Amino acid sequence: MTMNTIDLTELTGGGKVQNLSGRLRGLAARKMYHLDAFDLAEAPVRVIVPDYVYSLTPSFFQGLFGQSVQASGNDSEKFFQHFEFIAPPSVLQQIERGLSAVLTSRDLGAIH
Repeated sequence: MTMNTIDLTELTGGGKVQNLSGRLRGLAARKMYHLDAFDLAEAPVRVIVPDYVYSLTPSFFQGLFGQSVQASGNDSEKFFQHFEFIAPPSVLQQIERGLSAVLTSRDLGAIH
């Protein structure tokens, strides 16, 4: 099975941006990368976060992947089976916090 790839390098302006933050920016990135289609695709998706990115905030994650988590039935294991993250260890921890924020959010309607 082939693997789709999303490279967040495109969001960094060639390394000028090292902090990916904000729900609205995440929502814009979701639209740019056509994540709704990736959610429906059978093939897994590799998400590459450049090594120079030191922060991917929970709010950005919620905007970018909130609907994807919901499409996975709010099942973190199923989400991580579909989305494989290649990122610095500190960013992987932030991704985990973002996932936790999505799963515990009482305002899931605002993710859309």
